[in-house]
Order: sequence, then structure tokens, then C-alpha cells
Amino acid sequence: MRIFEKHRRIFLFSLSLYFLTACSQNQPANQVITSQCPSQPTAILETNNVKPISLSSQAITETGMVTNNKSLGYTFTAKSGDKLVYKTNQDICIWIYTPDNQLITNPILPLDGKYTVQLAAIKGFTTFDLALELEDNNTQAVNLSSSSSSTPLEITSPTSTPTKTITATPVKTSQINRKNSTKQDPGDFIRNHYLSLNNRNYSQTRNELSNKYKSYGTYSKYKKWWNSVKKIKIGKIKVVNQNTNTATVDAELSYYMNNGKIFPDTSNRIYLIWSKNSNTWLIDKKIKP
Repeated sequence: MRIFEKHRRIFLFSLSLYFLTACSQNQPANQVITSQCPSQPTAILETNNVKPISLSSQAITETGMVTNNKSLGYTFTAKSGDKLVYKTNQDICIWIYTPDNQLITNPILPLDGKYTVQLAAIKGFTTFDLALELEDNNTQAVNLSSSSSSTPLEITSPTSTPTKTITATPVKTSQINRKNSTKQDPGDFIRNHYLSLNNRNYSQTRNELSNKYKSYGTYSKYKKWWNSVKKIKIGKIKVVNQNTNTATVDAELSYYMNNGKIFPDTSNRIYLIWSKNSNTWLIDKKIKP
């Protein structure tokens, strides 16, 4: 009887081990664990941690190290209908922003313009290898490697406006009157301006104001005010119109103050003028739309 009981236990243990092994072999490889990733980034993506890349049907591989509170980012230009695919062997969180600053879950890109990829670790820190490629809507899908198929982008859907973004091309060039294509996109200028304020680059941001706008207060008052703001939450940026020397931009901005208060910027229609001397846009006026 004891011998039978011993063999029965060995049999049950072997059977359990078989099913455990079979289950682990059937798990999909190279998947982002979306259940452990927040629906939107919690870490600020600093501009100096963003790298422009050029994507095509030929895969490229980027490597780096991320933590759960420090992100890395990549920007690339794509056309509406292009498909973004990637492959990674690490458990990292990935978020993709459209040119109009919306998080997406579908690998088919909806707009022409500049997209942003933001990466962070699920917890602690991790190094990663991330292969990326862009498939044209009118061509056949191309695998990222000969031995394994590419994995569609898998990220979670946003539930609210992103906490922090870094760049965008808000509208197609056909939607606005661009007489000088060499000028910086007004939407990019505004986004970078407020990112620089978040980074306390006051000497730079002060110089991005027109003389008329500067006259509303001294530099010390300007610095004191922005030091009272803990964080600026940047939402959707939209170019309303643009011509040779002026542009109008609507920006969704919220201020998180050091005292814990949060309030939206209701004067969110921003008028820009082009400075030939500094070869850049300048903020000339802010009003309520």
C-alpha cells in the first residue's frame, strides 16, 4: 500500500510538472505586459532623452536603459495608413503619441506627421533592445527578422489627457497656409516652450517672448511666478492659422501649483510673431478664445 501511495504521488507530481511546462511554452513571446503598465506615462519625458529616428520597412534596433520614473523617447515621421511594428525581448511599457498628441492602441497610424514613442520600465530599471519598422499601407508586411514574425504594437488605451508629451505636428501642411516651409512648426514651438518652462530654462523661455509681452513684468517676477508652478500639464496643441509672419495656436495647458492647487490656463489662444533677427517664433499675446 505504501509503495502504491509513493508511486501515485510521483505520478501526480510528474503530471503537474508536464502541464506547468506546457503552459509556459504556450505563452506569447515579446509581449508588453500591458496589465502592469499605466494607461498613460507617469514619468516626464525630458527633451534631452528624445532621439529622432528614421523608420522604413527595414527594421532598426534601438538600445537603452529605462526606469519606472525615467523614460526614453523616439520621434519619427510617418504617413496616414502606415503600420508601426516592433519587437522586444524585455518587459517594458510603450506608449505611442500621434502628431496631435493622442495616445493610440492601433498599429495603423491615423495621421501624417511626427509620432513619439515613449518607453519606461514596469518597475525598477531595465535595459532593452527595441526593433522598429514602418510598413507602407500599400506594401506587403515585412517581418522584423527571418526567424520570428513582427509583433503588433500593444499598448493600453488612454483614459485622460497625457501627463507629459514632448513634440507634435498638430496639423497636415495642407491644412494651413505655409508660405515658408523652413520655419519651425508653431505647434512644436509652443510645446517645446512649455517643456522648457517645466525644465526651468527661464532665460531661454523669456527670450521666446516678444518685447511687448515682456513688458508686462520684470524677469524676477517672471521667474518667481514660474517657480510657483510645480508642473505644467500639456494637452492638445492645435495650429489655428499661420502665414508668413504670424501664427495662432490653441494649447490645452493646466498648472499644478506648489501649494497643491490645479487650474487650467483659460487664456489658451496664443498669438505668435516671427522674429527675423532670432529666426524663431515669439509669443506676442495670450487671450481666452
